[in-house]
Amino acid sequence: MKLISKPSMNLNGKIRIPGDKSISHRALICASISEGISKIANLQESEDVMNTLNSLRQLGINIYKESDCYFVEGKGFKGLQKSDSQLYFGNSGTGLRLMSGLLSSQDFSSSLSGDESLSKRPMKRILDPLVEMGANISGSQMDTLPINIIPTKKIKGINYEMQIASAQVKSAILFAGLGADGKTKITEKSVSRDHTERMFEYFGANISYSKTETTLEKTKNFNAQNIQIPGDFSSSAFYIVASLISKNSEITLKDVGLNPSRIALLNKLVEMGANIKVFNNSLFGKEPVADMKVKSSPLIACEVTSEDVPNLIDELPILFIASSFAEGTSSFDNIQELKHKESDRLKAMQEGLNKMKIKNFFSGNKFCIEGRGQDFKTPHFLAETYYDHRIAMSFAIAGLNSSSSIEISSPESINTSFPEFIDLGKKLGCNFERV
Repeated sequence: MKLISKPSMNLNGKIRIPGDKSISHRALICASISEGISKIANLQESEDVMNTLNSLRQLGINIYKESDCYFVEGKGFKGLQKSDSQLYFGNSGTGLRLMSGLLSSQDFSSSLSGDESLSKRPMKRILDPLVEMGANISGSQMDTLPINIIPTKKIKGINYEMQIASAQVKSAILFAGLGADGKTKITEKSVSRDHTERMFEYFGANISYSKTETTLEKTKNFNAQNIQIPGDFSSSAFYIVASLISKNSEITLKDVGLNPSRIALLNKLVEMGANIKVFNNSLFGKEPVADMKVKSSPLIACEVTSEDVPNLIDELPILFIASSFAEGTSSFDNIQELKHKESDRLKAMQEGLNKMKIKNFFSGNKFCIEGRGQDFKTPHFLAETYYDHRIAMSFAIAGLNSSSSIEISSPESINTSFPEFIDLGKKLGCNFERV
């Protein structure tokens, strides 16, 4: 199957975004190790999240769906059982890294694997702190998948200074810390997502956290909870940019998660002149949510600093597209981490931008894009996505402002995070066609 994205005007309508992927992983895992039955509403049903769900089932957790909600029968911190086979996480670095931390303190062996893309991604960043905590955990000779865990006598809490801003690394340490003797303290140089901290607090953990410091004290157990998952901001980002770059457009997105550690893109787009209104603010558990109204807007170039990058990393591909339709030259500092995601996203985006006839260059630590304004129409081309969902969706949005169309290779990759992307886009007026 291929996806064709064609020119679209007058995007309009109101939609509710499916559940946040990061929070969905954490909700399933925390519910599984709680005491009692948890109810989860708006769980994201992407391939990534379903792989985490299936892995938990392999570990003896009963998870079932009724009336659009998932119910998880938790078995406590030590209630998981050894799986008869390897745990497979597909393309999900989040699910695999969080579960690696949790399984490090269990009294049975585990082996964790993923697809070809995930198998190339670096795991040393979680292996090192977990080994420091006393875990008997290892990867391949290249510190990649599979990850193998053997029971250890004792996991101990540590004081750990993060070398890179990574919510996945931080969360792996915290999940291991639930089974550790002593206090676990994590210090960060830059702010990373705090979904794990908020979820732990909601389930009753003895945890305190600020922007750059998290402390987990000994916690006896988690109590089952009812959880409403906020709409995924990273998924919303594609429609936000679509509305901004498409003339005479106005869309409303309902119940979008606006965790302060996730909205760097929103802030950056507002700086660029985006007409975005946030209203109906509320809380889903410990997570802030709101509705968003987005109107087409002439954008100006942006400057992304090193400090912006950690909480903007997943949205950089779609921000590159927004910058292509902005006036002026946008600059992005220290975005090398893009090379180590589901694909080499910097390479993939540069190839696509070149085909779009958008001048761009990477020099030293800085990447620059020369925007051509809202009236720019991209030529027809085939966008090679390297089976990366965010690359596929980003160029699909660019195609809405094309002279004829943009063809997206391997659009099935979108199912890893946002299987509803095409149908919800069509509901807003996006001219997407499956062929």
